[in-house]
Order: sequence, then C-alpha cells, then structure tokens
Amino acid sequence: MPRKQRNDSPTFPSHIPDIVIITGLSGSGMSSATNAFQDLGYFCVDNLPTTMLQTFARLVTADDEEKGIQRAALVIDIREGEFLADFGKQLSALRSSGITVTVLFFEASDDVLQHRFSETRRPHPAERGQGLLAAIRA
Repeated sequence: MPRKQRNDSPTFPSHIPDIVIITGLSGSGMSSATNAFQDLGYFCVDNLPTTMLQTFARLVTADDEEKGIQRAALVIDIREGEFLADFGKQLSALRSSGITVTVLFFEASDDVLQHRFSETRRPHPAERGQGLLAAIRA
C-alpha cells in the first residue's frame, strides 16, 4: 500500500479568531492545547495577567504586516490571582472593541487530575498545605 504524503501545512478555517484564550483546571490539558496551537502557527503566551489582556490584544490586531503576530493563544488560569474577578470585564471589553475571542475551558475528573499531578510530582498551583485533592476541588 503506498504511503500517504504528510501535509505539514496546517489548514485553517475561513475565519480564524484573533485571540484564543485557553483556561480551565490545572492539570486538565491546557499545556497540551497550547502546544497544539503553537504547532498551528499561533503565537502562544502562558500565564498572561488579565491586566495586560487589552494591551496584548492591540498588538495582535494591529495593522502592521511586520509585527509577526497574526493569531494568538493565551493561557490564563488559577495562577492569575484576580482572574475570576476581572476576566469577565476584560473579555467583554475585548469583544465590544470588535476583537474576535474564543474561550476554551478545559476540565477533567478529580481522579485524572490527581493522577496527572502525582505523575509529574509538581505541586498544584492552589495547593497551600491542604493536600492535592483539596487544591483540585478549590
């Protein structure tokens, strides 16, 4: 059977979002998603503070051909302490300014998250001495 030619050129939908925001539970696959977007040619930023979201959006949507940022994917998660308090307002402001934003929320079961954190032996970002399961459920 003949071997299929590999197509290294990603295909994009007719309308590409200006910004994709990746968020969700720590350990749910946000890093894997970020890597996939990077492979598709997106400029990726991990842990962007929500206070910088408007400024970053202006860079992405600027009409400068040489800027090099055509599509962006951002990870905003629990490490951003004021994320929940400020995110809705920031997202509304972006959308009302005409910027196309797609939000992807990743989640996984407690069992899967516990397994992933025990595999990597990395502390959960919300773990403050109360144990892994309590941090996952926080």
